[in-house]
Amino acid sequence: MTYKNFPLKECDKELQRIKRECPNMAFYQKWTCGGCHKRITGNTPNALFVQGICEECGHTTDLRKTGCNYAVHMVIGGKGVPS
Repeated sequence: MTYKNFPLKECDKELQRIKRECPNMAFYQKWTCGGCHKRITGNTPNALFVQGICEECGHTTDLRKTGCNYAVHMVIGGKGVPS
């Protein structure tokens, strides 16, 4: 499967717009590892990074060169209650 990556600056611009319009959302940066070519979703919400490290092969990908993408998670009503 081929994944779509966009320039980092383009992603940042779009995420700034989404944050203004949808304050109850979280996004997670995604990229394709430059070493093993696996698709990776970062584990830090609401942050874009210029480098991504693959936990599988250890490769560091320069996201300024390769680009990235993101997944947006919307919070819509309801609250969890811990047991």
